Amino acid sequence: MEWLAIDVNVAHGIDLENSVKQKGLEVTAEECHISFMAQSALHEARWYHENSIPLSIDSLPQENDGARLVDGKGFSLDLEGMDDIELLQRNLATGVEILLKGEGDHLALMRHPSASALTAAILSGGKLGLSFE
Repeated sequence: MEWLAIDVNVAHGIDLENSVKQKGLEVTAEECHISFMAQSALHEARWYHENSIPLSIDSLPQENDGARLVDGKGFSLDLEGMDDIELLQRNLATGVEILLKGEGDHLALMRHPSASALTAAILSGGKLGLSFE
């Protein structure tokens, strides 16, 4: 299955501007911001991000294929010092896989075997918070 890019700091699968335009409503930056901040996935991801125990990529359990297993609805990764982060996801029969690419050779493959989707990814203060459905 093909990898799909995830926008960090933007709730996955939500296109606020197009959904508002399709309803024939005018779109302003303030209305979009208010609508975005009201998304439950964003609130949930932010809560998990702020209340989770910071984990480094190396501290996650690792499967034989190199994927780090993830469980729970959300967790936080410590990415202090990493720039130019790219986040990709794909859904497989074995669960949701997340590929994190950083500058240079920094790569991490994570798999959540019981999740159906990544709902949000928030990067702040050198930590990446992920929330799963």
